[in-house]
Amino acid sequence: MGWLSSAWSVFKQVGGAVLGVVGRVAATVVAEAKIFINDVVTGYSEGRRAKPETEQEHAERALESVNDEIMKLRQRFRDNRGLTDSENTRWQELKKRRVELNDGITEVDKLHTAKCIVGQEKDYRSLLVNDASAHVLQYHVGKSTYNKMCRCGRPMVLQWSLKKGAERLDDFFWGCSGYYLLISQRHACMLVERLTLADRSLFVNMSRPEFELDAATLTKEAINPTKAKRIRQALDSIQQSHKDKRAGIATYRCPFHGESMRLQRKHEHVDQLFDQYFLGCPRWLPDKSGCNFLIKLKSAAQVSSVLDTEQRQGVLGV
Repeated sequence: MGWLSSAWSVFKQVGGAVLGVVGRVAATVVAEAKIFINDVVTGYSEGRRAKPETEQEHAERALESVNDEIMKLRQRFRDNRGLTDSENTRWQELKKRRVELNDGITEVDKLHTAKCIVGQEKDYRSLLVNDASAHVLQYHVGKSTYNKMCRCGRPMVLQWSLKKGAERLDDFFWGCSGYYLLISQRHACMLVERLTLADRSLFVNMSRPEFELDAATLTKEAINPTKAKRIRQALDSIQQSHKDKRAGIATYRCPFHGESMRLQRKHEHVDQLFDQYFLGCPRWLPDKSGCNFLIKLKSAAQVSSVLDTEQRQGVLGV
């Protein structure tokens, strides 16, 4: 596809939020987004490439097929304690193809973000996140991250640790996605990094009603028994939809397989709303031989993000 030739490609993103944006830099983000969109539109209007939606659909179908074949080869490797030369060659070809497809899907994801910023420019503003607005950052936890790589070369993921129910900036960190990749029963990488001042500077759509409340008030609203019941019903509906369509949420993608994450509910009975649901890679297997990457939905902001993406309403609109 090769769309990311402009300065837009260097911005650090978590989902639809651009990091490190303060003051006049916001104008640069919008300007580069417009240039990027124009380059893409010019490309397919001149017949040099298919429309982004067409290319994304093709790439995602191809990616699913590639992952299917890779998983079969992995199973054959475990069963036979090795692969033939031809099978090993095919495995390497498939992994290379997966990288290419993931790169193409990343370009479409970035195009979608650029369109959102340009189309809803009045709703976007720079925000230096503090403890009171930590839930704005929390809203983006686990979403696909671009241009934030670990020393090992794997993508890093925005995460947070819940400490005594508090939601503070000190609870947030970058974690290497290699933590979820087990090699000989060991985590491939366990590197974590603290957030920098630039990481706290977001260019984000602030029109969501959840962002008008502080984190504590939002949580109180979400766990109200009547509201919590409606939230569970909405999440269960999304889970069933993901199962029926065999597709998940595009803004949450597995950093290893590239496929969209699907909403799941724990099998055991759990009373607390924020410990019931998670997003899992469709390549997960019950014997732990599949993909272990998951995103726990531990807060009202995270649940709101899932609802907003799938039903165009957050926890306050359910």
